[in-house]
Amino acid sequence: VAPARGSPTSTNALKSGRERSRSPKRSAAAMSGGTAGRGAPGKGPAEAAAAADDQLDKRAIWERLQGIAKDPVHEETRFGWLPEGATCSKCEKSVVDKGGVYCGRKRPGGECGGCFAAICWKCMNKASKDQIGGIRTSKTEFASLGPDAWWMHEKCMTPEDKRSYFGEEDDDVGKPKDIEDSDDEATGKFAWE
Repeated sequence: VAPARGSPTSTNALKSGRERSRSPKRSAAAMSGGTAGRGAPGKGPAEAAAAADDQLDKRAIWERLQGIAKDPVHEETRFGWLPEGATCSKCEKSVVDKGGVYCGRKRPGGECGGCFAAICWKCMNKASKDQIGGIRTSKTEFASLGPDAWWMHEKCMTPEDKRSYFGEEDDDVGKPKDIEDSDDEATGKFAWE
């Protein structure tokens, strides 16, 4: 008489030293041939919805792996302070939180302007006028402008950006202003002379 299947004396158990199968256990619905979402007995609408969501997740993963997935449009957020770990575009060093600024701004119309280059404070102070431009900011000045602060290279700014940056309405934005007349005499002497 042959030993019963699954008993410790079966040939599989003797060969591997195990008493149970390593195959995964199947649910009762899978054994009966029913699937979620097709009216399987005992399945509620919540379980059917979860199975449908699982199928959508699998589809999205498959599309990403195939390279045909449509990436959601992300709003450009590279303006304002540099976050921790960002790399400066000039010296290529990693910065601490608020260790520099991005060249960019979100305009009132919703579009973003600037080249989005990351500039650390050291490069902002040390770089030549040819590299950065004539319009610069400091960490204290930038912090005083609040959460909506922005900075851009002079070459990246439009005339509207310059007016907004300097808070001026006239067309001579960024140009030196005439020295206003003061009470001091213009004799060519210093005040202490």
